[in-house]
Amino acid sequence: MCNKKKLLLNCDVCDTRKMKEEDYSGYEKIIINADVVVVNAYSKGVLNRLPVMINQDCTIEIADDIEVELKTVNGSYEITGNTAVQEHTLLVVNGALNIHSGTENTLEKYEKIYVNGSVKYPESLEAYLTKLSVNGSVLVYPDKCVILDNTFIMDKYFTMRAKEGMKYYVESKVIIQDKMVALEKLVQKKVQFITRQIIVPEELAESCVELFDEKAEFVVIPAGMTFHYGDADLNEELLKKEGSNIYVYGDLNVSDDIELEGLSDLITRLIVRGNVALKKTQEKCFRKLNVEYSQLEFKWEGRIIENKPGIRVDKSLLDGSPAKLLVRNAATIKIASDVTPELILERLMIENCAKVFCREEQESAIAAITQNVAKIGESGEDESSGMMEGIKDLRSTNMITADSYIM
Repeated sequence: MCNKKKLLLNCDVCDTRKMKEEDYSGYEKIIINADVVVVNAYSKGVLNRLPVMINQDCTIEIADDIEVELKTVNGSYEITGNTAVQEHTLLVVNGALNIHSGTENTLEKYEKIYVNGSVKYPESLEAYLTKLSVNGSVLVYPDKCVILDNTFIMDKYFTMRAKEGMKYYVESKVIIQDKMVALEKLVQKKVQFITRQIIVPEELAESCVELFDEKAEFVVIPAGMTFHYGDADLNEELLKKEGSNIYVYGDLNVSDDIELEGLSDLITRLIVRGNVALKKTQEKCFRKLNVEYSQLEFKWEGRIIENKPGIRVDKSLLDGSPAKLLVRNAATIKIASDVTPELILERLMIENCAKVFCREEQESAIAAITQNVAKIGESGEDESSGMMEGIKDLRSTNMITADSYIM
């Protein structure tokens, strides 16, 4: 059939059920890289007789006597009571799947459902999802709930729009930022929220207790403080906008050019529900301020080289970097032979790089100052010859790339 010696198949879904052995017997090696491989008893026998290597996340076996309709979705997909589906459908979703209530009859028509992503469905459907396989997160929410955003910021108009006796599901947190929200109206309507966390001003905390069950974590913003949701920069703009009493729900970055010595009169109280990033030279003045935080993180103040395909580090570069050199997000780094192990330990840091090429006597020092580096070692003829072999191997390979492929 084909004069190619090797077959490389890259796809999301590989359906092998109708493959013919004679079509593939001419290959000396067959490599299948797929998220899902669909087999039956017949194709398993064929695959076992061929020189096949399969790299897959999931293998789905279908009975020989069942005619299955394959449906592949790249992106978000919803199953509702009105979803048209044939009997014995195999559904593969590369993305988010949302299964709505009232879909029991629809779910029974699926032979298998595989999701490479996230799945969300109500508790009542648990018994109907035995054929579901998920490579990702699964969210099961209570029935008869209206699903709101994962983080729901309640405004003063929600109290007018909320329905009588309704349950609202919020996966992460409910934030009440506006102190003008009339929570007593929601209590009168017997509204309930199911969520992990509630963030509320102290002035409104007591009036909203009935809206949440005892499992919800209450984060109470002290009375008189301005609430800032998300990360923030400590600078004059923040203080002018938010005032002298600020609650930051996130991390705080202390601007490099801000004069901390003069902030004592501008900051009455600052609470940071996260970490504070600042320069080491700012620490002493910052600790004099009335600030509560999780922990301090000091910014890198030396030289930084980042986001380069290849970088060469030699003695003159390190000698010119007395406050240390940070190299990050590079494909390859070459350490010159004039760099001693002692200089590496004293002046160099490496993060998030694929390969660091160095001499054998430099390897232990490099290993001590690196984070998230895939390979450390010498380069040379072995690597170049390996690259040439790879090119030759590529020339003798028939490569197929597709979303879905039927063999």
